[in-house]
Amino acid sequence: MIKYIVLLLASMIGIQSANAAITSGGRTYDGIKKIIIKRNIRCPNYCTTISKYSREYNVPAQLIVSIIHNESAFNPKAVSPKGAKGLMQLMDINSKAAQINPFDPHENIRAGTALFSRLMKRYNNVELALAAYNAGEGNVAKYGGVPPFPETRQYIKKVMAHYKTPPN
Repeated sequence: MIKYIVLLLASMIGIQSANAAITSGGRTYDGIKKIIIKRNIRCPNYCTTISKYSREYNVPAQLIVSIIHNESAFNPKAVSPKGAKGLMQLMDINSKAAQINPFDPHENIRAGTALFSRLMKRYNNVELALAAYNAGEGNVAKYGGVPPFPETRQYIKKVMAHYKTPPN
């Protein structure tokens, strides 16, 4: 009976494990770790900063929480194999343009939220803005919409699922 309860709970929250590498938001990180995929994402850290910049840049706070969750799992020191850094996984070109330290959580959230706000204004569509945030604006232009990259399509799906599901 307990075995079935544990299986039921595991299926409700979704448990994945990985050896040698962890993939989060399409990014791979070294190590052995269990990932618990929550269906409802709450803001575990930096909530005041997220709320502040969400209001300032007119982007829903829950969307920023979902982006950070998928980009870095709220690890301010995360670095992707492609060089994206910090909570919102900013590329160096974006960090330099914003004149920020990408590993400073507050600066990273400010610059990442400002970037996403600009993408929302440009595309007027959350999914296209997410595609541009993940794959680059050039790829969105090249393919005339969401690029056919599996990583980008999966990223959009995960972010939208977490964004559309209200936190407990």
